[in-house]
Amino acid sequence: MEDSRGPIIFIDDDQDDQLLFKPLLERLAPNNKVVFFTNGQQAIDYFRTSKEPPFIIISEVSMQVMNGLELRRQIEADADLKRRAVPFIFFTHPAYKHLVEEAYELTIQGFFEKQSSHSEMKEQLEAIINYWKSSLHPNRFMD
Repeated sequence: MEDSRGPIIFIDDDQDDQLLFKPLLERLAPNNKVVFFTNGQQAIDYFRTSKEPPFIIISEVSMQVMNGLELRRQIEADADLKRRAVPFIFFTHPAYKHLVEEAYELTIQGFFEKQSSHSEMKEQLEAIINYWKSSLHPNRFMD
């Protein structure tokens, strides 16, 4: 399905990761704006003020100010944000069993451990983007 409107929201406080992932995401999803935030609080502020529904949220777990798990909790606790049904993916390193378990208790849609090579990370992001481009979810039916 080609109707994959809305920005890709990428939340990670590592500037090197932002520099690495921005061109990758722009190549993989050229029709989607890529918006970066360095912590969950910035993302929550954006979600509460933006009327444009994001295509997908890709978040690091470990960040200062508000980490990815707390961000997901805040989205789930806010009826308006939850109703938007934006796919929420963790893309982090390292991945520990307790973090994966806690994340899935928060009804995320995926948990990926960042791989060490550029080509492997590209493959991961490509699989994520392609999956959500072809998947049906409530955002696809908005006018």
